[in-house]
Amino acid sequence: MTNKIKDILNKQINEEFYSSYLYLALAAFLEKQGLKGAANWMNIQAKEENDHALGFYRFLLDRNEEPVLEAIAKPDLSNIKNIKDVFNAGLKHEQHITACISNIHQLAKEEKDSALESFIKWYVDEQVEEEANAIEILDKLNLAGHEGSVIYMIDQELKARTYIPSGPYAAAA
Repeated sequence: MTNKIKDILNKQINEEFYSSYLYLALAAFLEKQGLKGAANWMNIQAKEENDHALGFYRFLLDRNEEPVLEAIAKPDLSNIKNIKDVFNAGLKHEQHITACISNIHQLAKEEKDSALESFIKWYVDEQVEEEANAIEILDKLNLAGHEGSVIYMIDQELKARTYIPSGPYAAAA
């Protein structure tokens, strides 16, 4: 494995752990707003992001490389005022992660690392789903406007989400 690949994979571990931190912070904001269903959705998202980080961690170990864990930045929620802002922030972040995953995919091709190409495909597909989920919720929130009863119904729908381990190693866990 080249140093370029090791570096980008270790950076992605940090990106995924940061994602988990971000979703936990967004969950806390929602909980304080009385939106426990949306908070549940974000808490589960945080768990999934943790799983994703551990996937990169495990991949490095399986390739006889050492994962390097760096400090995780504090999420900035200064622009978050309501549930719509929360999901907009989530979508924007997922778009950033999609770009990171695409960079890894491209590097795997350039470096002719077929094991990484195979591994990263799961993440490429997952990012399509991540963005689609955020867009679907935002579409509902946009339709709701400021209608409290509709936001309440959306919150109840989000409460139904349950955690299922997520990642290329999840089936083996």
